[in-house]
Amino acid sequence: MAEENKDFFKSLLSRVKDILAPGINLLSDPQSRAEFLGSLGIQDTGTALAAAPANSLDEYIASESQEVDAFKLASALADLTQLMLSIEGFFRAAIAADSDSEFSAGEALDTFTNMLVLDYIRRRQPTIHSTIRLLSVLSQQTAEQGGSVKFIKEVVFGFFERLGKGFENFESEEDAKVVSDSIFLLLGAGLFIINQKILKGNGIESVSIESGYGFEGVSQSATPVADSIADRSFTYSVSFTPLDDPDNIATLYNTLSLVPKSQGGISLVTDLAGKLDATLPIDENRSLKFDFAGEGIFRVGESPEAEAGKNNKAAISYTDTRKDPTLWSLLDKPSIKIGIGTYMVGFKISPDDFEVKTKIEMPFKFGRGGLSGFPFELLPEKIEEKIPIAFGYSLKRNFFFGDGSAGTDPKAPSTMARTTGEPAEDPGLVAGIAKMVLNAIDFRIPLHQNVGGVLGLQLLNVRTGVEGNFDTIQLETSLDFWLKFGSVLTLSVSRLGMLLTLAKREDNGGVGGYDISPKIKLPNGIGVRVNAEIIKGGGFLYIDEERGEYFGALELEFKNLFSLKAVGLINTIMPDGSKGFSMIVIITAEFSPIQLGFGFTLLAVGGLLGLNRTVQVEPLRIGIKTNAIKSILFPEDVVGNISRIISDIREIFPVKQDQFLIGLMAKFGWGTPTLIKIELGVIVEVPDPKILILGVISTKLPTEEAAVLKLQVNFLGVIDFQNKFIYFEAHLFDSMLVGFPLTGSMAFVVAWGNTSLFAISIGGFHPDFKDYPSVPTLPGAFREMTRIGLSLLSGKNPRLTIECYIAITSNTIQFGAKLELLASGPMGFNLYGMLAFDAIFIFDPFSFGIALEATLAIRKNTSILFGIHFKGVLSGPTPWHVEGEVTFGVLFFDVTIGFSATWGDRPSEITRVTVDLLEKVKQEIFDIRNWRTELAEHQHQAVTLKKPEDEENAPVVLFPFGELRFSQRSIPLNYKIETYGSQVPLDVNLIRISKVKIGSEEEATDDEKEMFSPGHFTKLSESEKLSRKSYEALPSGFKLKDSGKLLTASPHLDPVVMDYELDYTNDDKNLPFKLSIYAFDNMKRYAAASKSELSWLKTASKPLNSPGKVEVEHKGFAIAKTSNLTEYDASFRATTLAEVNNFYDNLIRSNPSLAHEIQVVERYELAEV
Repeated sequence: MAEENKDFFKSLLSRVKDILAPGINLLSDPQSRAEFLGSLGIQDTGTALAAAPANSLDEYIASESQEVDAFKLASALADLTQLMLSIEGFFRAAIAADSDSEFSAGEALDTFTNMLVLDYIRRRQPTIHSTIRLLSVLSQQTAEQGGSVKFIKEVVFGFFERLGKGFENFESEEDAKVVSDSIFLLLGAGLFIINQKILKGNGIESVSIESGYGFEGVSQSATPVADSIADRSFTYSVSFTPLDDPDNIATLYNTLSLVPKSQGGISLVTDLAGKLDATLPIDENRSLKFDFAGEGIFRVGESPEAEAGKNNKAAISYTDTRKDPTLWSLLDKPSIKIGIGTYMVGFKISPDDFEVKTKIEMPFKFGRGGLSGFPFELLPEKIEEKIPIAFGYSLKRNFFFGDGSAGTDPKAPSTMARTTGEPAEDPGLVAGIAKMVLNAIDFRIPLHQNVGGVLGLQLLNVRTGVEGNFDTIQLETSLDFWLKFGSVLTLSVSRLGMLLTLAKREDNGGVGGYDISPKIKLPNGIGVRVNAEIIKGGGFLYIDEERGEYFGALELEFKNLFSLKAVGLINTIMPDGSKGFSMIVIITAEFSPIQLGFGFTLLAVGGLLGLNRTVQVEPLRIGIKTNAIKSILFPEDVVGNISRIISDIREIFPVKQDQFLIGLMAKFGWGTPTLIKIELGVIVEVPDPKILILGVISTKLPTEEAAVLKLQVNFLGVIDFQNKFIYFEAHLFDSMLVGFPLTGSMAFVVAWGNTSLFAISIGGFHPDFKDYPSVPTLPGAFREMTRIGLSLLSGKNPRLTIECYIAITSNTIQFGAKLELLASGPMGFNLYGMLAFDAIFIFDPFSFGIALEATLAIRKNTSILFGIHFKGVLSGPTPWHVEGEVTFGVLFFDVTIGFSATWGDRPSEITRVTVDLLEKVKQEIFDIRNWRTELAEHQHQAVTLKKPEDEENAPVVLFPFGELRFSQRSIPLNYKIETYGSQVPLDVNLIRISKVKIGSEEEATDDEKEMFSPGHFTKLSESEKLSRKSYEALPSGFKLKDSGKLLTASPHLDPVVMDYELDYTNDDKNLPFKLSIYAFDNMKRYAAASKSELSWLKTASKPLNSPGKVEVEHKGFAIAKTSNLTEYDASFRATTLAEVNNFYDNLIRSNPSLAHEIQVVERYELAEV
């Protein structure tokens, strides 16, 4: 398709004339004119609209030329001006003739213009007109009756201004309902337009969007509180059916609800269910992308409380790839043309941000346009570029406007301060908009001009900023360019140019009340590249003084010797804004292989050093999936990839005071030439100890050029002493076997301390298993694991895949496999076959389940024409049970045959007299191993206790400031015992320690807890065994709050008297050196005494106005009334689900009528009384 050019001003003038034409006809017709003026309360004098010449305007609009003719354009604008003056004169004459009119001429003209614009929108843009009416901010009647309708102010910004005022008073349930009505009705209208206009309007049936808002409750509802929340909740669903895989229907459900201040807001709570990551092609140029992942509730806003959904996300974007966009001509000589090319509109919700964004790629053409001679010959003959522009709003970045590149990222370097310091006076709506736009402008315009092979102009940077209430305005214009000095040295410079500062004057002097101060803007970055015979490479240094950040990269290759790479990042401003210092450096050196023996060689070494830096394991864990680990382990092309590498380093190694990192790296090879490469790194963090082992194992066999097997395994190991766990995870990345993709992941964890945990998984878990291992500080561990899989056919049609998994937890072993075949033909016909089995064995109490499923069918899309399907489950043992069904499908008929059978001996009756739980607890109490002593919080053992000679029979020795604890792991206390493994209690089935006495006095205690398996003590159904946690923390003993009344040490432990002498003499009065008080104050901050845990500096001092200590409240579970979600009884609260379920079961047994009146909920769900 050939490029289409249009005259921008011709199109603009044509639309203006189209707007004015009905008004001119109205004022020219006597009857229509009288009716219109009468509706405004103005008496018609019978004077018609004075004729204005419009020949030049009509000729310009009617001309076929699409190039801007400046002289004809000027004549057309003159005609339009005369026409507007004629209309204004008409209203001035009408108002002057009617002395009783309440309107001024300007107000009448505004009303007339607004009515014409509304009519034009109704005729030309009915969708926009309907949306405006939906917002309830204007109506046709308002304009016709003389209401002032200023679109930018009253329609768009007025809508958001009203929402803002709603949020200011966002206190109660009623306030939340009012604001929700505005936002969610508008969102629903938008989704309806997408579903009907874009999807259904283009004949797309594979995607369907449904939405609903509100809930009509009943007058005698049993759940009024839940009904009121549902009445202001917005729910939508997105269903996607791939054309090449009709069975793989993915559906996402998302519920949004605004939370008022009275309920912990202001925030947006979203409940995601499902996963969807797909791009839907609408036609050759347009597409919709959906990216959702949800397993629970999370908040966007203030006071997040929900723990689930930390890895959730929701994103929808619409992209139009316009290959040959229309170019609008702005000027003919010189020629300037601009258009709108590819654009993307979308939104994204994550636990820490909400963003609405538009990205536009604008084609730009510039040329001389036939101009010749001086100075026009200085202009380039032709420039053709695509200018990226991005704008939008997010909670993190506020309003932003720029080119969408790294410069608009909040973490990217900035050039000027854009903060106002103290809150400024409200500048008003128009000034506020201007300030928002000026603070958001950040353009990077590509130039790509080469001047004689010596100078290369790459980018033109334009950036503006405002401080205060327009107290200071700054404009930056700078260039990114390179200079070449022969073939040996190339110098690149980033953002060197001019910085113009306008400072407001109090006397309103200067230029427009401002002093203008231009100055040279020093470059943010400088790069050097060397290409000599002995040494090759280069380096790059970036400086950002405003943010106190400096980073750089160096890459040098010494001929026939070695190559050296280094990346460094320095921060001088800490995250809280205070001055400080933080640094991280990564250095690697690669050289010719050094033989180590047994076929192994050493290929490279490296190191990492971090000062005032910590390591975030969760981003690093994600990095082994995305290959971001390569930004740390022997990064490649460090100068070219500096932006990505620095971004990864910022996220993985954030600034943290008094934490230090040291790491060693090595790259090994095996074979000659190297067949297997092993990149290994060990990172140690102190003083809070943590050890990380990360690496990459890769191979290409038999040769790199003709690889049959391509394998890369990224792995990460963590030993966290503070949180007491060991974790290992590995992923296959970009791996293939004979050209067929290989996928898979593996994870392993062992945890000790308060939470004991063991699990290993290769390829994931059983589909019905929901008790995923929970690893401290790693919320994403064991989630979204990839099955071990191999695609035996390339492409998606035909498709033959096989995948499997195996997992072992502390109470289960699971494994399974799946084979799937899909071959699609014309007209939607396809052959589909599937064979799968899943097995799970539960150790305590022992049981197992094996599921088998098989399908073979000829289908039309997803409708079965001829097919057979089998599904069955075998469970046991004693008795054995099998059930399932077989389905035969022929055209429109399905025949299903079900079966169910049980055989084998039922388990023998358990003898009533099996175990005396009370006696068992007594034995645990007298077992000295269950008693232990610990120091109280903030106490320090300044002496060493002597070990007793007979440790087995020795009494418990307690430090004077210590705490005495009793905890056993045999039976959970305050918990009703139904079974004890394969036995039942003798008589007592609930034991609690209600009182603890020292002598005759009762002492206060706190509960101690240990990890118990609820299934060992409670009868659980098969579904509960899979969905409930394998282990939970249940009461196991007590902690004595006051140990001061315990018996003191035995008399035979005689204290030793330490004698000493005092010396009051001071013979040496002449000190050789006296340290100044300023030097002493500075040095003592880092002295050993100050760093001691016993020092005042460590325990008592804190910055002025610093916030208090933050404690995380674990609210746990409770029993609530189903009628209003208020708490049934506060005595039934518990921190674990097992305990509160135990309470619930006991209540139902004692009073069965409560079964429909109470329920188990999390405590944050309770309604406030």
